[in-house]
Amino acid sequence: MARRSDHTREELKELILTSASKIIEKEGFSALTARKIAADIGYTPGTLYNVFQSMDGLTLVLNGITLEKLLPVLANSKDSNKDKAPEEIMKAMARTYRDFAINNRERWLMMFKHEISDEAEIPEWFRGKIALLFQPLEDVLKNHFSFKTDAERQIAARSLWASIHGIYFLHETGKLPLLDGKDVCENMTDALIDNCVKGLR
Repeated sequence: MARRSDHTREELKELILTSASKIIEKEGFSALTARKIAADIGYTPGTLYNVFQSMDGLTLVLNGITLEKLLPVLANSKDSNKDKAPEEIMKAMARTYRDFAINNRERWLMMFKHEISDEAEIPEWFRGKIALLFQPLEDVLKNHFSFKTDAERQIAARSLWASIHGIYFLHETGKLPLLDGKDVCENMTDALIDNCVKGLR
């Protein structure tokens, strides 16, 4: 296929990311393929692999962008509710996370449903973004509860975050039953947080 024009590597990267984002938003992340992106930008699939090495590499970059959007949203939720009781701060953060998942559904699902091939290694820059994801919740725990070690606080934050995420993920993938025709996510996350805080106290 003839190229529309010559681009620098950085320009190609932006073209690919923009095209991939458009496909995800319109058709869902499962529709994302190198061939479809290449057709959209007027290059061959090989060009994509020259820039990102693989679809896994592209997906990690896309997921990194999603995390960069999510991190300040969670931090702002924590900061804007800082004068409230810890359980109320965490409930506000949980609702903020839920809203982000709803408003960015396909990008959010891609972070957790895409399976990286066995040969692919998770780069350190991506591991760093994942670690930052837990920081706002760790800050709440640090400010309101005592832990023997930082490691114990980190485990508590990750366990609570994973549980809240699990509730929303099960709901968004149609695996969480409804109660009396109403979404039970909020009641479940509230109960989870209340019980967690009682335990910590």
